[in-house]
Amino acid sequence: MSGFIKSRRFLLRLPLALGPSPAWREARGAVLPRCLLLVACCLTAFSPPARAADDGRRAVDVKRYGITVRVPQAWRLISWARDNQAFALRVPQDSKASNGLVLCELGIAPENLAEYQKREEAAARQAPAEAAADQRQLLENTLQPLEAAKFGELLARQLGQRLLSVWQIETPAGDRSFEVRARVVVHGTLYTFTLNTDEAHFEAYRLDFDEMLASAVFTPPETGLERLPGGLWMQRDFRFALRLPPGWKPAFGPSDKVLFFAAGAGHGDLTDNLVVRATVPRPMPLEELKNSLPAEIVKRDAKAQVTCRIVPQGGTFALETKVQTVQGKTSVTTLERRFRSRERNYEVQFTCETSEFQKLEVELQKVLDSFTELVDATTRDAA
Repeated sequence: MSGFIKSRRFLLRLPLALGPSPAWREARGAVLPRCLLLVACCLTAFSPPARAADDGRRAVDVKRYGITVRVPQAWRLISWARDNQAFALRVPQDSKASNGLVLCELGIAPENLAEYQKREEAAARQAPAEAAADQRQLLENTLQPLEAAKFGELLARQLGQRLLSVWQIETPAGDRSFEVRARVVVHGTLYTFTLNTDEAHFEAYRLDFDEMLASAVFTPPETGLERLPGGLWMQRDFRFALRLPPGWKPAFGPSDKVLFFAAGAGHGDLTDNLVVRATVPRPMPLEELKNSLPAEIVKRDAKAQVTCRIVPQGGTFALETKVQTVQGKTSVTTLERRFRSRERNYEVQFTCETSEFQKLEVELQKVLDSFTELVDATTRDAA
């Protein structure tokens, strides 16, 4: 569905203007050094250890995504705050055929980073063997504690560890490039930093890449949600609200089309989640969808088991669809309601590991029933 969018200084006067009284001349030798020492201490306390403007780098600050870093001046910003991508930077390359990039992307935090380590190992086993294809070799894939000496005590304590994965890619013509991924989890969000570079710049850019991560400042990303009295969570811009299951928390959405996103328990590389999307209001033939949708889903996924029914939804009705299928080796169940209000058409969808869904199904139904649109005083008076 197409979604709705959108150094501070101070002056300290020293008593140098006082008349040259005998008492002052006698005390000057002791008082003045102490005053100067006081000034030095104050300046040290209020000044950073190194001025950022002097480090030859510039800031990339994406507050909504909760990330600020400093990067070399030659790394050119080409994309900013789009879907789940905080930024993309073009980095100079020797070969025109090489696509030098540095990316930062946000995702659902996994149960632990070891799950992504397994993904990289699985990808290495599936690397193509054909001579005509690019050959990918996994050179490094390690979970590393962040060293305070390298990354600073605050960042090392905040992140704990990172997953570093390094790939070498060689074309049939013998050209080599490298891909470095550093994954960290903070504020309930997975941040993936990626460097793609040619062989000529690999060693230098890898050092710059580490320095970029060491400069990172993380703050909670903006979810667009606000907790209301009574337990509802409201989407501030679109003014609809619903409850969350116990233990679930708002999270950063995977795309601009997702208006409301929340995450529950983790199960390996799957995290239970809730997604709300919306479009402009238009006819929604529920009976017709009830009859046609199951066949469409099974056509796309032969493993899917689908049930559809029409259920009450506030003052209207919704098409409720439950789909059980398998993703990789994990059994997954989705529960979705589609309905139309005066304001919009909505899709509200839970995706859970199947055994977890079975425990939560009654609670999830209550969450779906709690969905409401909020009318502020201005809108109400205009109506």
